[in-house]
Amino acid sequence: MKIRKLRKEILILMCIFAGTAVVLTIYLIATGNQKQPVSEIPTSTMSVISEERPASLYFVTNEEISSAGGIEVIHSYIPWGSPRRPGEVREIRYITVHETDNRSSGADAAAHNSLLVNNTTDSTGWHYTVDDHSIYHNIPDNEISWNAGDNRTKYGGNMNGIGIEICVNLSSDYEQSLRNAAALIGKLLVTYDLHPKDARFHQDFMDKVCPHRLITEGRTEWFEGMIEGAYYDCLKQKIKDTVNREYRSNE
Repeated sequence: MKIRKLRKEILILMCIFAGTAVVLTIYLIATGNQKQPVSEIPTSTMSVISEERPASLYFVTNEEISSAGGIEVIHSYIPWGSPRRPGEVREIRYITVHETDNRSSGADAAAHNSLLVNNTTDSTGWHYTVDDHSIYHNIPDNEISWNAGDNRTKYGGNMNGIGIEICVNLSSDYEQSLRNAAALIGKLLVTYDLHPKDARFHQDFMDKVCPHRLITEGRTEWFEGMIEGAYYDCLKQKIKDTVNREYRSNE
């Protein structure tokens, strides 16, 4: 009887793995062969817009993640009524990568969090700030924020991107900040069913050298590779967790 039960459990586990592999294969094929929308899009933004897929497949809800790369995500939302938080819900199509470009010693993620939450004299805002030891979340992921410089361009960075600022202050470890940012971006891509190609730089949406240090040091492709690695690590973990849940539900 024990042998039969063991065989049954092994068969169930194999079926779960096979099913998961099929789903993952279909997903990767589908997301790798999408077409770009060609109507109602300004020509200047055609190279950066998200590739077309049914709107129903894009997330419009905020999924609060608790951590990324082993670092707690601190949810500290900008108050309602602040010009930094328009409060408009939209589809999530991109992750938009910035750098603070502030080398001042104390300009870490906590300092930028304080600026966003307490200073209401400006409309500029973004969703996350990352440094070498912390991650702050200031605007729900499903709300627009003004950081990409493309106003209300359809399928643009402002209207459809999750803005992430990477700290470059001299008192922080820049390389660790990049690793933390890549871990966060990978986690968000998996959470919102996006692909590494949906991680864009601020420069993709307007004529601005941002993220400045990554671009001027010629490290954008390297960082894209880091994001891709973090994405697949998160995806594999998500599949593993799904398999474990399915297995436990069949015990």
